[in-house]
Amino acid sequence: MPDKVSLIVVHNHASKYPTSCIESLLKMDDCGVALEIILVVCCSEDETAPSINDKNTDIKIIKSTGNNYVKALNAGIQPSGGTYVGVLHHAVTVEKKWLKTMLAVITGDGRIGVIQSKELFADQKTIKSVGVKDTGGFNFHDVGFNEEDAGQYSRPAAINFYSGGAAFFRKSCLEAVGVFDEDFIQQTENIDYSIRCRNQGWKLMYSPESIICHQHSDASPDELKQYYDARNRMLLIGKHYPANLPAAITGSDFYKKNNMVALYRSLVQAVKKTAEDQPTEIILRVLDDLIDILPGVFGTIRAINFFSRLELALGLRKIKIGIYDQAFHFPGGGQRYAATMAALLQDQYEITFIANKDAALELYREWFDLDLSRCRLKIISIPFFEKMKHFHIDEGLVIHEPANPFDIISRESLNYDIFINANMLTKIKPLSALSVFICHFPDREKEKFFSVDQYDYVLNNSNYGAYWLKQKWGIDASLRLYPSVNMYQGLAGADHKSKIILSVARFESSGSKKQLEMMRVFHELCRKNPDVSKEWKFIMAGGSTNDNPYFARVKNELALLRVANIELRINLNNADILKLYSEASIFWHACGLGESDPHLVEHFGMTTVEAMQNYCVPIVINGGGQREIVDHEVNGFLFSSAQELISCTLKVINDDELRKRIAAAAYEKSRNFSADMFKKNVESLFANIENRLRGGEPLFPLQRTFREGQSDFEKYKSRKATTLL
Repeated sequence: MPDKVSLIVVHNHASKYPTSCIESLLKMDDCGVALEIILVVCCSEDETAPSINDKNTDIKIIKSTGNNYVKALNAGIQPSGGTYVGVLHHAVTVEKKWLKTMLAVITGDGRIGVIQSKELFADQKTIKSVGVKDTGGFNFHDVGFNEEDAGQYSRPAAINFYSGGAAFFRKSCLEAVGVFDEDFIQQTENIDYSIRCRNQGWKLMYSPESIICHQHSDASPDELKQYYDARNRMLLIGKHYPANLPAAITGSDFYKKNNMVALYRSLVQAVKKTAEDQPTEIILRVLDDLIDILPGVFGTIRAINFFSRLELALGLRKIKIGIYDQAFHFPGGGQRYAATMAALLQDQYEITFIANKDAALELYREWFDLDLSRCRLKIISIPFFEKMKHFHIDEGLVIHEPANPFDIISRESLNYDIFINANMLTKIKPLSALSVFICHFPDREKEKFFSVDQYDYVLNNSNYGAYWLKQKWGIDASLRLYPSVNMYQGLAGADHKSKIILSVARFESSGSKKQLEMMRVFHELCRKNPDVSKEWKFIMAGGSTNDNPYFARVKNELALLRVANIELRINLNNADILKLYSEASIFWHACGLGESDPHLVEHFGMTTVEAMQNYCVPIVINGGGQREIVDHEVNGFLFSSAQELISCTLKVINDDELRKRIAAAAYEKSRNFSADMFKKNVESLFANIENRLRGGEPLFPLQRTFREGQSDFEKYKSRKATTLL
């Protein structure tokens, strides 16, 4: 008899202790051997494994992260010290003689590597499994499933495949065959291991007297089990029977149920298995067959993408990202948003910016203090707009054209693994393997050539934008990703500030940022308050082109006012903007003043956060994304009219202690929108996208991010019911 037997229980609930299973192991008949019980708990990084009752202090607990059953299985086997190793699911109990009968069978023949238990349901009368068989087409089912146990399986028998409810291994077999394949995650790993054992000459046996009971009686497979059965069937065929892989596509449950996304992903993983486990001539033969078959299954574009994704799954090259921005040549919040993302990712991926007008990546260092030196820039002119000689690419001009002028960008997207539409141009159909649409706000109606619903991910920079995305386009945001705001410099805090009211916003040709209105409000404020006129000044900083008609109106009206305490600062670099923030005491933002159309209200407002990071008191419009940034009279003020703007401003001007207190609170609130938070969320997003590109399963951290964002969105939506903006 052996000196020690190791029994491994794999448990997938960190919050619960598998009492029934453990107690049944401790009550087994004494076999005269030392028992080593190892409990492996599948849980996330932030979960804690369950504590052990005092009477079970000899049980070793191992934490296995990643929600991967097979990984947990390996984690338990690796440190086990027994001559024989039993592996049990946490929801089973064993009969008293289970171990004794297992030992009797396995010690009788040195070539037995694995023994299958007789598995019953909780009623102890209905069979769950006495082995596994291939019922044809590489579809595997439990022998005896749902039959009444009437003695029909009462004799020991050799089997081809064992079931994983409670199996018993010779340790030397485990060492010879190697670790379980963690790519299977759960389900079918037992079939794979059975094949590997038999390939090395080990026997698999069924022991009818070694009885276990599953502590649930549901005989129907759940959705997750069905998914992994279908997925892992493809992996198994790719690994062991690759010649059958092309034909197995249409036999897949995914294909039959029209779940083409899951079929596509599992096929990438299956061919990766072929490439890892088979000789070159077989790999090439499989690829040749797939070239003929895939266009008919997935379409030409997705078939092309399949082989690109396979290159990534095999680690043959870097992921290629194309970022298209039709306004790349013009500095604004949207450009900063996408460029900050690119700066974070440029060392990991091969990134190309796609623009329509001549520009240079070096400008982004000057505009935003961003180094994009490891990115590339590709200029693609759009003939439709070149003929018009327009500085801006305006999709609203595409109305009656029979062909989509933006198809030239769609074709370019095919050259990338990930295509990012960075500035809300709705008429570009993505042809890349995966695609991202960044939607700060759904400005346009759904018009001819609308393609946003064809993107894999739609990102919003605020709950306000997410609400209107659903209302206007019927699309749910994949993720709310607040912008990265990193303009911290106010080291002196709220002290030593100048008597400056600052506005930082682009001079839009439409006048949507309301510089004219703010200028008039400040003039009225000074007219009624001579002390303000003498001591305070108003500075409006922002980007503009030379031919901007709105900026011309602002200049002309300012000239007519003939005042010295209103200044225009145009196209400043990042350092100059930062200096203004460090000097200003108050920040104004009025985008949305007097507007009822939701797209004319500030969607988020990065410059408001920038001001808060430098101890400016924000006095901003009571609408749109500004409500997510500023809490009224806590870390700033919200106004709905010109008179309220004046009133809030006078409060701050006339009470310096109030100004300092609000400024300090604004600084603290600004941390919610920091560069570190943006970096964390971008890395989580692209970890999931990369994993998906390589054929992997969805990662859990991003799913939590999605749920948290959705929760915030639901709160926002409930508030939305009571107010238009």
